Amino acid sequence: MDMDWISHLLFGLMLGAILLKDRSRQKMALVATASLLPDLDILWHHRSGLHSPLVLLTLALLTVIRNRALFAPLLVGFWSHSTLDIFLFDNSNHTIKNLANQVVTNDSLANNIEENITRYIAADGIMLFYPFSNEKFSITLNEESYTIMAGFIAAIAIFAAARLYFKEYRRR
Repeated sequence: MDMDWISHLLFGLMLGAILLKDRSRQKMALVATASLLPDLDILWHHRSGLHSPLVLLTLALLTVIRNRALFAPLLVGFWSHSTLDIFLFDNSNHTIKNLANQVVTNDSLANNIEENITRYIAADGIMLFYPFSNEKFSITLNEESYTIMAGFIAAIAIFAAARLYFKEYRRR
């Protein structure tokens, strides 16, 4: 299973807060938007070329023609998405079904939820070198390492948000 939109948003904002010199609201909003944009391909074929770092670099470079200042925030947002999507979750212990069963308390319905999530949302990596290769690359995480990664992302996102807040606070 791949990262959800909240993870993409938090990770993108975290990287933007750490990597960008200009952390204005407009630039951070652009990072946030760019961190979610690659998932538009869910409308035709999820994890298509729109998740490829090379395609995303090309899209960011095209913005330089109009506005050079947009390049860095777009690239940070785009590549944060690809970075997270290379990590997959190993559901061999039926964690999704167990979590669903906590809410619905119906084993067959929980099983159905797990099947639908893994069929429609689960990923199999990203095409790292598309358009030169359609081969997908991934790093699979078990429950423990996935939890550690999610906790790390949340902690760094809180740190980055606090940093932005206090920077804004000092200006006043």
